[in-house]
Amino acid sequence: MNQRRIKAILLAVVLLALMFVSARAEIETTVRVWLRRLDVTDSLRIEVQGEYMLEDGTMRFGDGTVMDVVLRGDKLVLHSGQIAVVVGPSMKLMRCESEVSGALKLAGNDGLYEGDLALDISDGVIRPILHIHVEDYLLGVVPYEMGDSFPLEALKAQAIAARTYALQKSGSSGAYDVEDTTNDQAYRGRNTYSPLSEQAVRDTERMVGTYNGSLVQCFYSASNGGQTELGQHVWPTDDPNAYAYMDMRDDPYDLENDASSVKRFTLPKKPGDGELAPALHNVLVNGLADQLKAQSLPAMPDQVRFDEFVKVEALTPKFEGGSRLMTQMRFEVKLSVRDCLYSAPQVTPGPTPAPSSTPGPTPAPTATPAFSDYRAVSQTFSVTLPIFTEVEQAMGLSINVYQNELITVTDVGSAYMIESRRFGHGVGMSQRGAQQMAEKYGMTCRDILSFYYPGLVLMQYTAQREPLPTINMDVMATPAPTPSPTPRPTLMPVTHTSLKEGEYVAVVSNIDDDSSLNLRVEPSMSSDVLRRLLKNQELIVMQTMPDGWSHVCTDVIEGYVRSEFLQTAGEE
Repeated sequence: MNQRRIKAILLAVVLLALMFVSARAEIETTVRVWLRRLDVTDSLRIEVQGEYMLEDGTMRFGDGTVMDVVLRGDKLVLHSGQIAVVVGPSMKLMRCESEVSGALKLAGNDGLYEGDLALDISDGVIRPILHIHVEDYLLGVVPYEMGDSFPLEALKAQAIAARTYALQKSGSSGAYDVEDTTNDQAYRGRNTYSPLSEQAVRDTERMVGTYNGSLVQCFYSASNGGQTELGQHVWPTDDPNAYAYMDMRDDPYDLENDASSVKRFTLPKKPGDGELAPALHNVLVNGLADQLKAQSLPAMPDQVRFDEFVKVEALTPKFEGGSRLMTQMRFEVKLSVRDCLYSAPQVTPGPTPAPSSTPGPTPAPTATPAFSDYRAVSQTFSVTLPIFTEVEQAMGLSINVYQNELITVTDVGSAYMIESRRFGHGVGMSQRGAQQMAEKYGMTCRDILSFYYPGLVLMQYTAQREPLPTINMDVMATPAPTPSPTPRPTLMPVTHTSLKEGEYVAVVSNIDDDSSLNLRVEPSMSSDVLRRLLKNQELIVMQTMPDGWSHVCTDVIEGYVRSEFLQTAGEE
């Protein structure tokens, strides 16, 4: 087969794969993001930048509009100025064409949410889901997954990975595609102080990663600890090709980055009395207890002293294939023991009790043990303990909830240095590894991606953005339907039967009917506001503080308010 024919076949394969990605992306470039991090319950403050309208076109909201959407029973009520409209169980604010770039500020956050906002009711609370073009979405992801302290090429790799991840999940059958938390990708809306992150998004616009013509799951984590993990180990599947574009490999770049997560524990080879961490001392004695008892030796923590750690090693990898995720630690030790001679009762003197007609029980004396001197045991003992979670906790080496830290033991002369590394699942790209590759070695985003996803093929989707809708002039002339009487938001519930000793019920008072009282995180006027409480809101006063603050709660929230705006329930 001649060279020209081979090139033609290869080109046809690439074009076929590109057509697949392009066709899919043309449909799925909008990502539905559940704004879970906002922690919305029964109300949401929305500030409009540019022009927005309700999906049905019945109301428009110009630049600078402030509105509150409040949950009232099973309906959403929209408040804006003097207007209050019951909009039903769901609503959607649509971004429209305007001279000012359209975006929303939500719940007092600084981030700009550049998309359409759908609100519905789920599990008794308001659920906000942002419908946003993937390129706009990335402007609120890259600054929070990496940020402008990272070099540009690392940020580009992050942008491509994040774009691929989002598009691969878009179009799911559920109500949303991704969350705005690290369950998927951190998203906080676009900020105006991350120019390098924005450049990375724009320089890689529409670029995605594929394998066999399909978008892949571009997993990444903060730090892999020096070795990438297999996706199959973290998310098992029957599909043998599910993670075929990644492998398990040593990562020297993550390992040598000083910013990578690491915890250390120094274990002296010859600890003296009191030099061994009590938690580790107890774990070791408990692990040796059967061996000690078998030789009629004392096996209580206060009767055993560790004189020398002859050898310490991490062993038993959790997975085959060269995995460095060790699950056990073996200790060879020399020790001394001492015998308990007796426990002498000791009565601690105290104040003479007042005479009582009903004498109570006599308190038992406190036993103080007495021990012989330590005597060395000639035998060397060996004990193997599970790293997760026994040893890890005893040494304070835990970094994340996955229980997948890479534990290493190094002989440093007079001690063993035990190190724990890996922050996150370790699959795919290490953000700290990417930082090191770009910053120290001048590698490009393609170099980074090919290292962490060796089977990845980079392509560009071809979909064009849909134009934004324009405001209907008839609607613009009539900005809102005839308003209904303004309903007050539902007050938070307070269960009186849950009162503890010293607590009482009060109501918010001494404020205007259309005003509110700030519920703050801390008892300080400079503290963040948790919620604005309406007049007549009931509160349980948990503590009245001498500086004019009260610690209060309802069934759903807790914080601090100024005491002068409270009145005991039932008082006039």
